Amino acid sequence: MTSRILGMGDMLSIIEKAEETFDLEEAEKLEKKLKKQEFDLDDYLAQLRQMKKMGSFSSLLNMIPGMNKLKDVKVDDKEFIKIEAIICSMTKKEKQNTKLLNASRRQRIAKR
Repeated sequence: MTSRILGMGDMLSIIEKAEETFDLEEAEKLEKKLKKQEFDLDDYLAQLRQMKKMGSFSSLLNMIPGMNKLKDVKVDDKEFIKIEAIICSMTKKEKQNTKLLNASRRQRIAKR
């Protein structure tokens, strides 16, 4: 409580939420993918969904030390819903290789 008053955030709460939400096996798989540079949009989507389980992004940012001092930083959680919809509208190959996204594919994704 004192650290919140002093503007240090609530790191203990965010760590506890992360421990409850994140799966250790999945985290290890993700670490291996990142080391091999094989991180794709499916992995990003999975991480986005796990972050959503922890609560709103605004509330998570408020727990980080120093973030409450930045009044002009606003996070619209609806934007993450849009990002999720865009990724879900892609084919498996597009998620794995974003270089495939030409103009016609982008139009198809935007229509969904």
